[in-house]
Amino acid sequence: MHDDWKSISLEPQAELLQRSMFTYRIEGNEYTIELFERQSGECYAIGMPSDRDQIIVYGSAMVTEPKIALQQTINKINRDHFQTEITQIGEDVRPIQE
Repeated sequence: MHDDWKSISLEPQAELLQRSMFTYRIEGNEYTIELFERQSGECYAIGMPSDRDQIIVYGSAMVTEPKIALQQTINKINRDHFQTEITQIGEDVRPIQE
């Protein structure tokens, strides 16, 4: 049932999301990242530290590919972790360079 869930009929006011969980570790810090995908294929991700007293939420924009949502969230976590600044407006929403 990989993508079969996308064709399930719903009531007009209903929404069905698929949620995937990831653990991102960097230099002894651990983050939980949740990826949400809509039936339409749009997705977003949110990440939070797993072991902090303070709640910090890192999030992506609504995008068309899970890979982009995850990368945007990881970029934000890394920027905060390494205390770097945004160098260009929109740098988190640019296509991923491979």
